[in-house]
Amino acid sequence: MTKDRVWIWGSAIAGLLILLIGWMAGVQPQLNKISATNTNREAVVSQNGKDEILLAQLKHDYQNIDLIRTELVQLRNSIPIRAEISSFVTELNSLATNNQVTVKSITVNDAKPYTPNTGSVDPESTGAITNPRITAANFVIIPVQFSVAGNYAKVLDFMRAVQTAQRLFFVSNFGSTGSTEASAQGKVDSTVGGYMYVILDA
Repeated sequence: MTKDRVWIWGSAIAGLLILLIGWMAGVQPQLNKISATNTNREAVVSQNGKDEILLAQLKHDYQNIDLIRTELVQLRNSIPIRAEISSFVTELNSLATNNQVTVKSITVNDAKPYTPNTGSVDPESTGAITNPRITAANFVIIPVQFSVAGNYAKVLDFMRAVQTAQRLFFVSNFGSTGSTEASAQGKVDSTVGGYMYVILDA
């Protein structure tokens, strides 16, 4: 009877060992593969969802490609790939004529590379929207000063026109004094300082 019990227990233990070895050698690796496959499938499904959104955006953009090209031309005119000083001067004189004022002098200083604002100069502007692709290597600032004479109201109209013209121009300072010319009642001599911009063609 004792031998029978030993045999039974031995057979049971041997069976359990066989099941355990079978689990470790066969079933567990398959379960691991299934789990990894499910993880990969979820990643693929997630990426496919992102790709579908991107594809839909690309299709939408392509349908509006002519409008996008027009906007690109306008942006390139606003911030060209070269200084194009003569074009700016021509535009400035045209705006002056349209607004019945006279540009007396224009000074264009040496270009300098763009320096991102870190808050040390103007802490309140640190929340401004920036683009990491705009760097000192591809974005150039050109300081410009010019003087203009005419009726004060006309000078202000001219200034608004300059700031909304085809070429982007940022006015950093503006000042006016009464004109010293004879018979110049109501007219002023104004000085303007600001910046033009160039984004180099990468």
